[in-house]
Amino acid sequence: MSRRPLLALIAVALLVAVPAAEGARGPAMPTEAEQQAAVARVAALGLPIFEAGRQGKYIALTYDDGPGPYTGKVMNELRKYGFRATFFVNGKNFAQWSDTLRRESREGVVGDHTWSHHYLPDLPVAQQISEVSRSVWASSNITGDRVQLFRPPYGSTTAPLNAWLRQKGMLGVLWSTDSRDSLGADRHEILRLCKEGIKPGAIILLHENRGQTYWAVNRLLPWIKKQGYTAVTVPELLALNPPDLAAVRRRAGVGVGFR
Repeated sequence: MSRRPLLALIAVALLVAVPAAEGARGPAMPTEAEQQAAVARVAALGLPIFEAGRQGKYIALTYDDGPGPYTGKVMNELRKYGFRATFFVNGKNFAQWSDTLRRESREGVVGDHTWSHHYLPDLPVAQQISEVSRSVWASSNITGDRVQLFRPPYGSTTAPLNAWLRQKGMLGVLWSTDSRDSLGADRHEILRLCKEGIKPGAIILLHENRGQTYWAVNRLLPWIKKQGYTAVTVPELLALNPPDLAAVRRRAGVGVGFR
């Protein structure tokens, strides 16, 4: 082969290889400092968020009640598409699944979902705070990461706990779409509801340790990719699609979750 055709082949190979590498990495994400600042901006309101802004085709998949036996499988599927998720975890699971919790922290973001998943309004205020602080401390001790996000079991908390969360700089995260997987929806309904809820800034509620959810999400992820969306963590979402603070106030005023 002559020198000229060989050089041409090398040039073509380089042109093909470079975009492929960039695609594997996915779009550039905000820095850790930018993500923390984005969370702090909204957390200062002392109100929950249901969704982010509408500036780009980014959404957040959020998984409650882990870590557990399906978590690793869920994360393997997310990695196939270059996606990241947010995991709202229960401290009671940490002893058995500490390595899995560390992986959630490395490959996504860990938020708190209390120690034992009690309905918080039924508990004395001191116990409400203990349910969160105990779990947050254990999570940070295992992963080494600060916990900035909180999701109350059943979407319900109280004014005293909200005040405590605001003092700690933690942001309450609810959702724009409920997959209803925890309410008995079958796998086809879960998939349908999630697809209907995909829009810029959406926050989708899922539960990581349910077989029907795992089936639905395996089919949801390639569909999300095909629609041109990227699934990111909640802090990344808030930095990429900053919500309008006035809209956050309006939505929290009519929301059913924080009360």
